Amino acid sequence: MDIPLVPIGNSRGIRLPKALIAQCGFGDMVSLTVTDGGLLLSPVKQGRGAWEEALLAVPAAERAADAREFAEFDQLDTGFDAAEWTWPQKP
Repeated sequence: MDIPLVPIGNSRGIRLPKALIAQCGFGDMVSLTVTDGGLLLSPVKQGRGAWEEALLAVPAAERAADAREFAEFDQLDTGFDAAEWTWPQKP
């Protein structure tokens, strides 16, 4: 796709079609990287904001299996809880 450079103040820029912005997953900010072949625009990575979406993308059966595995882990008795850990006392 060829698009023109347009004047923006003393600079020049490009206008991206709305459909292309949506397809690339761009929000209000993009990451711009200079490469040997030109410029690379990428969506800004959102720290933990996308974790819930990623979790929901995992099939329900796989999430249930993980939940069972962690539930079993919580039942392990290492002796640490009884000998070394105490909950802070409430004032």
